[in-house]
Amino acid sequence: MNSTGPTADATTGAVTIRPFRDDDADAVGRLTMTAYDAYGRIEGPYRDFLADPRRRVNGSTALLVAEADGQVVGTVTFVLAGDPEWEGRPVPEGDAAFRVLAVAPGQEGRGVGRQLVAACLDLARGHGRHRLVITSMAWMHRAHRLYEAFEFVRRPDLDVRFPGGDGVVFTLDLTDEAPDLFPAPGPIPTERPWFEDVWDR
Repeated sequence: MNSTGPTADATTGAVTIRPFRDDDADAVGRLTMTAYDAYGRIEGPYRDFLADPRRRVNGSTALLVAEADGQVVGTVTFVLAGDPEWEGRPVPEGDAAFRVLAVAPGQEGRGVGRQLVAACLDLARGHGRHRLVITSMAWMHRAHRLYEAFEFVRRPDLDVRFPGGDGVVFTLDLTDEAPDLFPAPGPIPTERPWFEDVWDR
């Protein structure tokens, strides 16, 4: 996908990456919860947030879906620093992130997740960003292998605790200037701090 903004479509094989539409909401919500529940469990208010993609549309730069054979088979939310969905992480301007990456069980192994991550990389570069960051639940091992395949680097010094478990952080430099623009990895804390303590400071 060679996109420069959230409205670009891309097709690779049988899977198409395109912007979210209002009529995708129910399918994307079900898919997201089914995908998350296949590997772990998130409870509380955040579960309601995950189940309703409409809540992310206006807070993010792009909400994308993967479609195959007329069915929604994956989704991801792309955000820039300053978006309401950025979650307050204190990263300098120039960064980007993606959230709520989900692939329908039964569709794994056909490159859906890879294409969604690639779309986020294209969006970040199109917006002139220098680094892409993802915070993932510690139990999402399959997703971690995907990020590592893209050469994302684990940043245990940035890990946080959520009510639903530990959040582990990966970053990927997109430009040669990135190492000079962001703080070097710091010491790994003996205990992961609460996300509120990190993102609200």
